[in-house]
Amino acid sequence: MKNILAEPVNTSGQTKALLGGEPVIAVDIGGSKFITGLVSPGGKIICEQKYNWTELNSNGVIKDIKTAIQAMLKANPQYRPAAMGATIPGLADPKKGLWVEASFSGIRDLPFASIMQAEFGLPVTIDNDVNACAAAEKLFGCCRGIDHFIWVTVSNGIGGAIFTNSGLYAGSLGNAGEIGHVVVEEGPDARPCKCGHSGCAEMHASGPALALNYIAIGGRQEIDGQPVSAKTIAGLAQAGDKTAMAAFETEGLYLGRAIGAAVNLLNPQKIVIGGGVSLAFDLFWPSLKITLDTHVYRNANPGYTVEPTALGYNAGLLGAAALCFGG
Repeated sequence: MKNILAEPVNTSGQTKALLGGEPVIAVDIGGSKFITGLVSPGGKIICEQKYNWTELNSNGVIKDIKTAIQAMLKANPQYRPAAMGATIPGLADPKKGLWVEASFSGIRDLPFASIMQAEFGLPVTIDNDVNACAAAEKLFGCCRGIDHFIWVTVSNGIGGAIFTNSGLYAGSLGNAGEIGHVVVEEGPDARPCKCGHSGCAEMHASGPALALNYIAIGGRQEIDGQPVSAKTIAGLAQAGDKTAMAAFETEGLYLGRAIGAAVNLLNPQKIVIGGGVSLAFDLFWPSLKITLDTHVYRNANPGYTVEPTALGYNAGLLGAAALCFGG
């Protein structure tokens, strides 16, 4: 393998000029898995494949992604991709093509774009995964025609992206949108967060936090011999389990506190919720709505709406492609 500490390159905007009919390589990088695919300019997923990491560190991630892309290209020789886009879980520097940090894996300062560009001979664009999902929602999803929205992902963590009429708002250092670190709980019940504070939304409303909330109100720690998860709790709630339903009420409460603060500050037309927990939107929406009605300054935000992503599970993969197509 080539030296992964190669000098990063400025790839920002290189792929956005490639608006022909060729598909692009899309890579959706997650905490426990990644997905590779080919996506057309219109947002059609030509092919996709999900993989688990063999080794979650810089060398392992690069090796796994290269191997997966090589296999995909070999299996689809009729396509000549024009570019590559990738979502980064954590902090990213799109201008340098640098994966800055991922606290879950310990990956730091990885020049992802330059490595992939050297390997496949294509321009490569990367961005934070939530920013990419927001770009996809604008191009392919429920925010076409919407100029001011916030995209919130609720999964293993919680993140946010801010879209304005001038595009994605990055902030002074590229780290805008960290809604997961809005404080939603104080006092003895506030859970410590890896950011150094306590009571962050990520520690009270993410997927793992939902499981902790369920256990705290009397739910089981294991179901069918496996640690309880947001997905299993959703299944129980849909079947009428009262403890699971109460956990989703708490989910709506904490999410509502964070989203309400964002609405008051940013005055969006729409809030879009994605990530794995969004698949249970109907379970936490009643509580979320009540909390928003309590926290949002309605006279300043009379017409905003809240809805789950229209892109479903493929939001990340389409987000990676959207980085190439003008997202």
